Amino acid sequence: MSAKHTGVAKLWLLNLVGNAALLAAVYFWLLMPDAHGWQVGGSALAAVVVIFFGVWLRTGTFAYFRVAEFRDHATVWRAFRHALRHMVALAIWAASLAVLVWLLWNLRTYTPQAGVWIRQKLNAGPTPRNVTRDLNWLIVLIVWMVIPAVWLPIASTIAAAGFRLKRMARSLRVLRQPAYWLWFCALMLAGAYVPYKLVWWLPDLSDLRKQAWSMGLRFFLAYVILITAWVALLLVIGARVEKEDPEPIVLSSDSPGVNSAFPRGNKIVKHDAWTWHF
Repeated sequence: MSAKHTGVAKLWLLNLVGNAALLAAVYFWLLMPDAHGWQVGGSALAAVVVIFFGVWLRTGTFAYFRVAEFRDHATVWRAFRHALRHMVALAIWAASLAVLVWLLWNLRTYTPQAGVWIRQKLNAGPTPRNVTRDLNWLIVLIVWMVIPAVWLPIASTIAAAGFRLKRMARSLRVLRQPAYWLWFCALMLAGAYVPYKLVWWLPDLSDLRKQAWSMGLRFFLAYVILITAWVALLLVIGARVEKEDPEPIVLSSDSPGVNSAFPRGNKIVKHDAWTWHF
């Protein structure tokens, strides 16, 4: 197994275990009592710790797949150390996504009125109910496909380089690639629809013990498929975004006070008093 495959396997296992641990931590956090002041303080501290590790897991995973130096040498820990400085930036970018999704999803409240208005303006065509249904599906498509397809490439760059407007703009070049959309749609379908069908599949089992085992296995299989599709999607996005960015991302060296860069091709990159020839 090559270093690239080893690194992907490590990231897959880390996300499989890490996300499960975060879910368990959130579950136990909801059970914490809050009758006394010290309990409220402990609950707040636990929430901060869970949020920190949740954002760090996302930022480190994004950064690992975005930078070829990390992928080629399977330097997972170095990628997560590098991602520490960009956690706040990614959290802000995620908050903007949450606000945008919330605003768009609330537009579904107004689709019945919009359906009637469109039908009146056209004075022909489908009924208001059909127009309302189509508008709701359009919002679902935008929220679940278009926005993530635009948000994720920029998020990978932010996790690796922070808020750099030129880099963020260059990340959107992947949207011009038909192969990117094919991979994105396929992995979104595998990571969302397949687990959904598994979770809500109700096999005809009369025995209660068999039903419990079936539910546990279906939930576990759905979770594994979700994490696998997520890691594969970030791998596809990170590698393709990096190819569209001619400027290498500067990585801090393990030695203090020395910077290094990892460009592609025959380039000369200068940092401080050092000149690197490639």
